[in-house]
Amino acid sequence: MELGIEGRVALITGASKGIGKAIAMSLAKAGVRPCLLSRSEGGLSKAISDIESEAGIKTLSFVGDVADVDFAKHVVMSILEKYSQLDILVNNCEGPPMGTFLEHDAIVWKEAYEKNLYSVINYTSLVVPAMKDNNWGRVINVTSFLAKEPTPPMVLSATMRAGVSAFSKAISIELAEKGITVNTICPSAVLTDRMVNLTNVAAEREGKTYEQILANAQATIPVKRFSTPEEIGDFAAFLASNRAGYITGVSHLIDGGLSKSIF
Repeated sequence: MELGIEGRVALITGASKGIGKAIAMSLAKAGVRPCLLSRSEGGLSKAISDIESEAGIKTLSFVGDVADVDFAKHVVMSILEKYSQLDILVNNCEGPPMGTFLEHDAIVWKEAYEKNLYSVINYTSLVVPAMKDNNWGRVINVTSFLAKEPTPPMVLSATMRAGVSAFSKAISIELAEKGITVNTICPSAVLTDRMVNLTNVAAEREGKTYEQILANAQATIPVKRFSTPEEIGDFAAFLASNRAGYITGVSHLIDGGLSKSIF
């Protein structure tokens, strides 16, 4: 399918591995010039090498913390100075730690807010003015199905992810007439490093093996498997495309039928 976004410029946060890297790759294969952000310099180098060799697209990279407000300004200004445009923003960030609400102190709650909710608000506010000037833009937020299906041990993630969905819906109404769409992708189980880590934590908490937790988790999914990062990446590329110009303000579940929510 022709996506019609060749030559566009995208900023993808959390792009050194997993879902972020897969989205950057899918966009690059559609002809988009990706700008990658991550705290991992080594991971970024590997991601850039893979993207440039597979997609043949040159990339920019920025090493830093997505929650750093001053760094965010530097990133956006640098992209605009180089390309004079920033058309697609993908807010993607590793989620907060597991634990019930009484297990977390105020510092952990604050860190989760700054990293997983306010960073989305901040980057979006920095990028949208350039999109409005061009009457075209795509904001894609990657969160979790926990925004719609909260669980006690993932209360930090559920709270911040639900906030992102509400923020996205609210601004999508305001920005629609300027040709800017705002959508949220809510994956469930994606076989990434974070999923491996969470599975290990769950195994320790429940006194089971990693293999037992993994098998039990997959058994609860109607399609009986986890998704791949590439499946998320290709869907994000579609949402960024001209073909998806009428889709906005939606939190899209990609969960293999796992969620019980009807909304």
